[in-house]
Amino acid sequence: MVRPFEIGAVARILGLCAVAGPALWLRDTRSLAVVLLFAIVWLVATSLSALRWVPKLALAVAEAVAVAAICGYAVVEADAVPVLALAIPPFLGGLSLGIRGAAGLILVEIAVLGLVLVQLETRPPVDASGQLLATLAFGLGVGLVGAYLRFNQSRQAELTPYRDAIDLLQQLLALTDVLDAGLDPQSIGARLLSTLQDDIPAIRASLWLRDERGLTPVPTGSLLESAGHGTQTGTDVPDTLVAALDDGRPVLSGGDFALPLASIGGRLLLIEGELSPSPAGGRRGLVQRLEAASARLVGLTTQLDTALVFAEVNAAATRNERHRLAREMHDGVAQDIASMGYLVDAMADGPLPDDLRPQVELLRGTISRVVGEVRASVTALRMDVDANQSLGEAISGLARRLSDSSGLSIRCTVDERAIRLRPDVEAELLRIAQEAMTNAVKHAGASEIDVECLVDAPRARIVVRDNGTGLGPAREDSHGMTIMRERAQLVGASLSVDSSAMGTVVYVALGARRPGNRPQPHGGRR
Repeated sequence: MVRPFEIGAVARILGLCAVAGPALWLRDTRSLAVVLLFAIVWLVATSLSALRWVPKLALAVAEAVAVAAICGYAVVEADAVPVLALAIPPFLGGLSLGIRGAAGLILVEIAVLGLVLVQLETRPPVDASGQLLATLAFGLGVGLVGAYLRFNQSRQAELTPYRDAIDLLQQLLALTDVLDAGLDPQSIGARLLSTLQDDIPAIRASLWLRDERGLTPVPTGSLLESAGHGTQTGTDVPDTLVAALDDGRPVLSGGDFALPLASIGGRLLLIEGELSPSPAGGRRGLVQRLEAASARLVGLTTQLDTALVFAEVNAAATRNERHRLAREMHDGVAQDIASMGYLVDAMADGPLPDDLRPQVELLRGTISRVVGEVRASVTALRMDVDANQSLGEAISGLARRLSDSSGLSIRCTVDERAIRLRPDVEAELLRIAQEAMTNAVKHAGASEIDVECLVDAPRARIVVRDNGTGLGPAREDSHGMTIMRERAQLVGASLSVDSSAMGTVVYVALGARRPGNRPQPHGGRR
């Protein structure tokens, strides 16, 4: 990469050496004075070029005027003619201003040389005049070289962000294989809470992340994520967290505490929890112990923040791929199948033997059903949880669409707090609910489906219950249940499936499960 300041400094130093050599060799006092003037001019020019508020054009013109004036004096008065100095300003002008800058500075030098010689009322020697003309031509050449370097740098600058992105992505992918703990936010978060419990007598603790989206909990699956929060504000954010965000320090209020961890790139991780009523050693010095714990958790905090960023990148890539597949299916497969349907319609409307008409009608019905399934798949691929639609709203919308398309009764119950789960967690839970409802509609032979969605971040529960005939034997080419379990594992949730002749229940729990009876299929308890 071209660095104008460094190149300019080197060029001026080399130019000073070029004019100082002959002067030192001849030991001419006036030539040495000329060298001193060049040193002062180039020292000032180099210093000013480091200041961003100094205009480049004004500095280049001033340097060219000073160099040309000194050279005009030296041609007449000094024994050593420092003509090589005239090549420095055009080169630097081309580097910073382009071809026009280099050519303009050559003209400035010619004009200043003429004015100086006119003021001195003398003509330079013939050999000195030849050196001046040759050096000016050489200066134009090196000015063009500087302009080329500038042009090449501008082209390379367009590709630099992409090269940097490739390097960062390659490093990020390499981390997944090198790091012992991997990049799983749930396991790293659970380790962080466990390490905190070794230092602090906590009976409940949960992780929170403050970023550009606001304050969101980070599920870890740790046993410390038990039911209930501390004292709540109207927005469901614990009061201790609000105080810790305002103060930037650990907060202890009664039995509740909040601990800010390291801040990385504008993101802040915090721990909120509850202390034991009778901690060993009493409650003295708990704030200091919290501060010490924060310092000891820096390593795990960095690991967790890296894992969360990686999860966001992965979620964005998955979302983009789903949208791409939806576009390909809509513009490709769906259109081709619809065209086949038009051909079959034309066949059915034309003259057909009586023995073929039932088969054609069956084919037409099959194609219509496949087109409907493809369109439903496209809709499902493009469905996302976003800032304007919560997990419960997305599941409710999905239930309505499935009910309208299938004619089945699908009841959806949603209970959500104001605080939402992280976007990548919501997306995986939505896909699990979508697969469970789709299976109930297509394969369970059910007439009624009940869906429950309860979100109390960092915990959540989704239940899909039907009154069908239960799950049949799994086919070798069926991967729906495996994918559901993989999605649950990605976000640290548990998934269980209870199936019988009375129906099927799919139960997904994120965080600690609340006490109470497990949901049963339609028809009673088993």
